[in-house]
Amino acid sequence: MTTRLTPLRSLVAAVVLAAVVLTPGAAVAAPPTVGWSPCTEEELTGFDCATHEVPLDHDRPRGTTTTIAMARRPADDPARRIGTLFMNPGGPGGPGRFLVTVAHRLLSPDVLARFDVVAFDPRGIGASDPVQCFATDEEAIALVSRLRGVPLTATEISETLRANYEYTEACKRNMGPLLPHMSTLNVAKDLDLLRRAVGDDRLTYVGYSYGTMIGATYVNLFPQRVRAVILDGNVDPEQRADHRLANKFDRAGGFELALDGFLRACDAAGPDCAFSGDARRKFDAIRERFRQGPVELPEIGTVTIDDLTSFVGGALYDVLAFPDAAVTLQAIHEVLFGTPAGRAAAVPPVPSSFNSPPARGWLPDAYGFNGRDAYFAVNCLDAPLPRDPARYPAIATAFEAAHRTFGRVEAFGEVGCANWPRTDERYAGPWNRRTAHTVLVVNPTFDPATRYDFAVRMTRQLGDARLLTLDGFGHTSGQSACVTGWYTRYLIDGAVPPAGTRCGQDVAPFPPAG
Repeated sequence: MTTRLTPLRSLVAAVVLAAVVLTPGAAVAAPPTVGWSPCTEEELTGFDCATHEVPLDHDRPRGTTTTIAMARRPADDPARRIGTLFMNPGGPGGPGRFLVTVAHRLLSPDVLARFDVVAFDPRGIGASDPVQCFATDEEAIALVSRLRGVPLTATEISETLRANYEYTEACKRNMGPLLPHMSTLNVAKDLDLLRRAVGDDRLTYVGYSYGTMIGATYVNLFPQRVRAVILDGNVDPEQRADHRLANKFDRAGGFELALDGFLRACDAAGPDCAFSGDARRKFDAIRERFRQGPVELPEIGTVTIDDLTSFVGGALYDVLAFPDAAVTLQAIHEVLFGTPAGRAAAVPPVPSSFNSPPARGWLPDAYGFNGRDAYFAVNCLDAPLPRDPARYPAIATAFEAAHRTFGRVEAFGEVGCANWPRTDERYAGPWNRRTAHTVLVVNPTFDPATRYDFAVRMTRQLGDARLLTLDGFGHTSGQSACVTGWYTRYLIDGAVPPAGTRCGQDVAPFPPAG
């Protein structure tokens, strides 16, 4: 499931560094070959930008190339610089260069002093030769408007399957030469070339969400080039690569666990949570009413089960969004089930996910659906899914029986992969190659999109990894000085936490009033 409410800290990613051993101030082996110059985009003012050419097809390294766009935040203390820290925002489909503008909110001052922070747009995304399935936004909107995230009726299901088929056929016609080369395997190989281009002998990487798949792929392709790799908000690499349908089922379960945690925390908070008082019962009643058909909400208008599911799933990404989400849910419940006086007074806040257009990126004339197109291009190449669209309604029914709120949206989320072109350019293991240094795996216990079980599996599958647990909410490990401290010690000195280390979250999901 995708959402527009993903917080910045769930968008962090990969790091490249140049020390042969994990010692502060280790010498960089080769001079940088990247031609940095001041960024010209207003949003990147004050930072350095560059592009780097990589093979379109890594099996033909001297053939056609594609361009990778990067942005850099130089180390605050150049005299003590260790190397380069590459960042990737996850997705797949998310551009990454903007992360240099928020690096001060994602990394400690000590890390910013010692590393150049370099963020990049992966191949086919953002400013890196962006893929495009439609000529204009208007064409994309005409098709996407026919899709339902939670199709329930026979008509909705049929139209969603038909529109997904047409969407993929448009991508085949219009995406161009990158279409068969968008897999995570190629992104990991690109990352190694970027590491080499900035002059680093070994990689330092922080991968968030899907960025953990990039990291897991990299450390198994290039195990001896690993200096320090943090994987935060983890996928299960083996399941994602080889058992994607089971992976989608487990993802739906992760959202359900996070939702249950949200509702339990709400009731425990009492008056500090606007939705408290048998929150589970109230939420289930709201969901079931939306399954019957759209609802007219004051100041918002028509809201569908798709909107509700996207809103709730998005709110679970960010613990700081919990109080406002509770206010919205309580107002919706009052509109639907309250007294006449209560219904008249209830005006739900307008969530940004209700009836919002696609994000266009930074340029006003930019094609707004590159992220969606790239999401399918990567996922459909990475993982096998059923090739017969007629199977998906039964799959959705089975998913939904176990995961009432999120099962159907996960089952239909990648129907477009049914007729996507096949490719051999994908990495499916092994995942247990012994790395030069221990990989640090970090995960919240109530992460919706990358459930805690995935981090446990990631740690077991990798050849040398240590799990750091955050007892808390949200997608990836935000709002924890304890986690930030371990990030800093690990990135600078290579120190890993003792086995079984757990960190707490520094904010309550529903803080006391005042």
